[in-house]
Amino acid sequence: MNPLVFLSCVRRLLLWQILLVLCSGPATALAAQGQQDAAPLGQAPVIARDMAETSASAPEGPVAPDTPGNRGAGGTAVPAQEREPAAAPVKTDSTEPANGLEEQEGQVGQDQSATEQTTVQSMERQAGLVTLARDRDMASSEMRWQEIEPGINYAEIHRPDFRLIVVQIDPEQFDFVLCSAGREKSEARTLSDWGEAYDLAVAINASMYLPDGITSTGHMRDGDYINNKRIVQRFGAFFAAGPDDPDLPRATILERDSDLWQELLSHYRLVVQNYRIINSQRRILWSPGGPLYSISAIAMDGEGNILFLHSKDPVEAYTFAQELLHLPLNIRTVMYVEGGGQAGLLIRSQKLHKEIQGRHPADFLVSGNRTVRLPNVLGARRAGKAQK
Repeated sequence: MNPLVFLSCVRRLLLWQILLVLCSGPATALAAQGQQDAAPLGQAPVIARDMAETSASAPEGPVAPDTPGNRGAGGTAVPAQEREPAAAPVKTDSTEPANGLEEQEGQVGQDQSATEQTTVQSMERQAGLVTLARDRDMASSEMRWQEIEPGINYAEIHRPDFRLIVVQIDPEQFDFVLCSAGREKSEARTLSDWGEAYDLAVAINASMYLPDGITSTGHMRDGDYINNKRIVQRFGAFFAAGPDDPDLPRATILERDSDLWQELLSHYRLVVQNYRIINSQRRILWSPGGPLYSISAIAMDGEGNILFLHSKDPVEAYTFAQELLHLPLNIRTVMYVEGGGQAGLLIRSQKLHKEIQGRHPADFLVSGNRTVRLPNVLGARRAGKAQK
């Protein structure tokens, strides 16, 4: 081969290698820079998830209405309609599209729903641990029962954010009595006056009442006396006592979503209907939010005891229900009977005698105790003991 031709070929090869090196250098540098720029973008879903979790942690929920149409006689606050499982199930995740944008936002909604579900589960686990520790503390320190007479136990819960009085009544040892101004054709009386007239050991509001000052808002009867024959569809609880069958409980709370409620109701002499706060499966039926007011309630525990409950300090009804479930009361169905300044509770025994009255907004403007007269009262009297 001619030496000149050989040198020319070598020079061309060297030039091609130099060109390849020069071209590959910037390309490699650009690729490396592109990977560095892509790294933050890869973290974007993590950032978005964190923001979604922060947003999902903010509590949301319907607010119980507080309108003139939801108030009873005397301006007493009436609770929001309880949410019956069959009629209005509680939704934890909403799958309905907003403004009909299901095609554009469907995947985003699914991702957000999954993120919110994860956040809720994490919050529930944390709340569960707090609840367990709280229940142990309450069981050891707060729930200290005092027997005020055989068959009746008394306890008080005192905390800065919640105060409660509980009276536990054994229905095997006590008869339940309906005291009604409508039956006597008399004026309404104070709890103390009703207690004295009927020799009651304990007494509480029987129910809310209509503006006529006599008629209960829900179904109410005792033997031949019928205060209100109408059964209200929205009211899910019936306090019932005095069965005609010895195999039935002497006192109980029946639920309107039970298959046998009508049949069982016909076997009881005394029946009072009202809202449920908690059902027998320990599910809260009221929405979070709403006004603060004193609360009187009647409940049943897992052993069949009847509980008279009273919170004098104004409290949100949903919070009241949560506190009951956290206490070592083995609580089951809870029925609301009155709220506000008219909510009361009477304990009348040799060891303890007191009348507790709810708070009303006017209490902050005037001094002294207001006298509250009630047309219908539910009381417990020693079984077999005749009225005075």
